[in-house]
Amino acid sequence: MSRSTPIGRPGRAGFAAGASVIFLFAALVACGPSEEERVATARADAWAELQEDQAALNAKRDELAELRARVAAPGEEDDVEALTAEAEALDNEVGNDGEAFSTKLVNYINEAEWELGGEMTEEQRNAFAMKSGEDMYLAEEYVVKGGDYRRAVEILERSLGVDPDNADLQARLADYQDARYITAERLAQIERGMTEAEVEALLGKVFHRNVREFDAENVFAWFYPKNPEEHGDGAAAGVFFREGDRKVYRTDANAVEGRDEEE
Repeated sequence: MSRSTPIGRPGRAGFAAGASVIFLFAALVACGPSEEERVATARADAWAELQEDQAALNAKRDELAELRARVAAPGEEDDVEALTAEAEALDNEVGNDGEAFSTKLVNYINEAEWELGGEMTEEQRNAFAMKSGEDMYLAEEYVVKGGDYRRAVEILERSLGVDPDNADLQARLADYQDARYITAERLAQIERGMTEAEVEALLGKVFHRNVREFDAENVFAWFYPKNPEEHGDGAAAGVFFREGDRKVYRTDANAVEGRDEEE
C-alpha cells in the first residue's frame, strides 16, 4: 500500500504552492493604488459630480430667467397669472437646489488638504472659481429680487477675500458699488408719466424698506439712497407715483436730507 500525505499536512509541493499564492497576493497588494491615488480618484469623482450638478442647476436658472422676462413683458397670448405662479414655484426650487449645491461645494473645499498662503493648485483655482460664480449669482438675486445692494456688496467682498484675483468678481463688485447710490444724472433720466417698470429699468429694483405710501395724498414713493460720504447718512432721492395710474408725477433729488455722523 502506498503512503499518502494526511489531509491538512501539505507536503513540500503543497508548501511551495502556498508560498507562491502568498507571494502573488502580496505582489497584487503592493501593485494596488496607494492612499494618495485613492484620494485623488475620489476627489476627481466628486469634482465631476459637482460639475454635473452645477450644469443642471444653471439650466433651471436659465429657465427661471426666461420666465421672469415673460412675466415682465408678457406676450398677447401669455397668461400672466399662470406665468407668475410658475416662476415663483421654479424660483423656490432653484433656491433650494442652490443651497444644497453650495453646501456640497463648501464641503468639497473644506475637505481638501490645501496649504493656505501658498500658490494655488489647479484644483484650488477651479473650486474657488466655482464658489465665486455661485456667490455672484446669489448677490445678483439680492439685487434683482430685492434691490439689496448692501447685501450683494458684502457677499462679493467676502468672496474676494478667498479669490482675490478673480476679475469677474472685481468687475461685478465695482458695478454694484456704482449702482448702489443714486446720482443726479441717473435721477434726471426719470420723466413724468413713466411706469414703475420703466423706472425700475433705469434705477434698479427699489429696496422694500424704501417704499413709502402717503394715504392722505393718494401717492406712494420710492426712495433711492445717496452716497453717505457726500450727502450724509440716510440721504435719499425720491420718485413719486400716483396711486390711480401708478405713474411718475414728480421726482425730488433731496427727498430725504442726510445726517452727519456726529448728530
